Amino acid sequence: MNTAVYRYLFRTYGRHFGYLVGFVTEIIRSLAMRVWGTIIMANVVANLAIGQIAAAKQNSLLFLIVYAAGAVIGSIGELSTFWTENSVYGRLSVGYFQKLTGKDMGFYRDHQSGYLVSLFRQYLDSAIELARFLRSKAVRTVITLGAPTVVLLVLKWQVGLLAFGIVAIQILYVIWTSSKANQYRALSHEAYRKGTGEASDVITNITAFKSSGDVRQTYDRFAGLAKEETVSFWLRRKTVVLLDLPRDLFTAAGVTAAFLITLSTSHGAGAIGLLVLTLTYMFQIIRSVSDLPGLIMEHDDLVTKVYPTLSYLTDVYETIRDPDKPKRWEVSNGSLTFSHLYFSYPAHSDKSREVPVFSDLNIEIRGGERVGIVGLSGAGKSTLASLIMRFDEVQSGSIAIDGTDIREMRQTDLHQAIAYVPQEPLLFHRSIRENIAYFNHEATEEDIVRAAKAAYAHDFITRLPDGYDSLVGERGVKLSGGQKQRVVIARAILKNARIMIFDEATSALDTESERIIHTALPEIIGKHTAIIIAHRLSTVAGLDRILVMHDGKIVEEGTHAELLAAGGRYCSLWQKQIGPAPILSEHTRNI
Repeated sequence: MNTAVYRYLFRTYGRHFGYLVGFVTEIIRSLAMRVWGTIIMANVVANLAIGQIAAAKQNSLLFLIVYAAGAVIGSIGELSTFWTENSVYGRLSVGYFQKLTGKDMGFYRDHQSGYLVSLFRQYLDSAIELARFLRSKAVRTVITLGAPTVVLLVLKWQVGLLAFGIVAIQILYVIWTSSKANQYRALSHEAYRKGTGEASDVITNITAFKSSGDVRQTYDRFAGLAKEETVSFWLRRKTVVLLDLPRDLFTAAGVTAAFLITLSTSHGAGAIGLLVLTLTYMFQIIRSVSDLPGLIMEHDDLVTKVYPTLSYLTDVYETIRDPDKPKRWEVSNGSLTFSHLYFSYPAHSDKSREVPVFSDLNIEIRGGERVGIVGLSGAGKSTLASLIMRFDEVQSGSIAIDGTDIREMRQTDLHQAIAYVPQEPLLFHRSIRENIAYFNHEATEEDIVRAAKAAYAHDFITRLPDGYDSLVGERGVKLSGGQKQRVVIARAILKNARIMIFDEATSALDTESERIIHTALPEIIGKHTAIIIAHRLSTVAGLDRILVMHDGKIVEEGTHAELLAAGGRYCSLWQKQIGPAPILSEHTRNI
């Protein structure tokens, strides 16, 4: 774990010159303020003991120069390094955000959004804190423990050897005690992320939560996660505290022995300076040793927060990738060809077993053709739209636009060529204007209003207190289902893509709104290729062709009139939704 995190930190923070400057300046500052300054002050005491006042004054002035120089150099290094670290932090934030939002759709189906956001923040904040920890606290601790030990070895080898033994044993002991607490540390961080994910999940679905009439189950679930977190924190802390007691007793005994050795083996005026030096250094060592458990705990905390995210920075969930040499492609005609399509989902109960959705599916859609796809839930309608968008990947066969396999083009080019309106109207916590223009940031106010009027959204927007500047709330909570869907349709209109896909786009509309959109559908689609996936058959009755899906197969196709006349599955569905089929004439398809 540590090795992987250190390698990552070196690739991100460590390779920058400004960060290395921080290491060097921290070493200089620590040596000046914690080692050289202590030696000089010990000399001042020795000078005073034998009456050398002038020498004592010179050493006092030298102490001021050394201490001040260390402080100035350290501050310059701190500012320089902080600037570098913040710059790297900003780039990592953008990079990880792009990685996190660039995963396959299957990744988001398997993870709570709150969990991922918690992981995102923990990673970014902990990575920079660990980088700062290593070049500041870690450097200071190493120098505070190491340099005094070396000086004492030179001046009084018995005391130096004892100091070295104290430091070495303490480090080994603290590392051992920290390893005992590691299992609880990882559990506590995971429990924290789960709790954050659960809270986010409930807040996102706050309407369902409040309308359930039984919130106790949710509260109990969250209480269980909170208990899991607090228990793991308690076990971790208890382990560390109980194991710290022998370490503290050992340190006290070692320091006392150092004082006794110095007192018994030193004589004369020089012994005073040596005693002051030994006393100061041993107290530095005591303080640093007593801080070791906290430092190790802080280090391990940061590592265990960074490490889980490293797997999310890899391509483990990115099975849908752009080709190494994508084709230069621009949609012209807008025809779609589905050839021998096969696709399956893994079974929920057994991931090794597949549940087929399509098997040898073949469809031809001409450029500019308006095609409706209908069928019962589970027939594969929305999955077909997902495959066109490459939210999922076909396992065999192909989907081509104007004769080019969509796997041979960049996904961004593919998505720019398609205006996709999903069943669930997805809005951002921004203004209505920003939501409509989300696919076209260069749109003018006139363009936005025109799209809103085409989607029959302009009237309700202008009745809002802030009009187009009205914030819609998270996921559009301030708007009704029909209003949200009309804003999303306006967004698709403004995109003006050659191909349009409406995936149950009228399912959230009330009867009046559906009638309005149904009437406006020819204007909305224009001359674009359109795929209208619908449960309500009235939505697709006026289209050029209707495909009826059942168990992943096209079981019927034709115009509305032709399918009613055939008396098959479509006719049966129509009768269940609308009533008995009427006597049809040739122009019925234009209703």
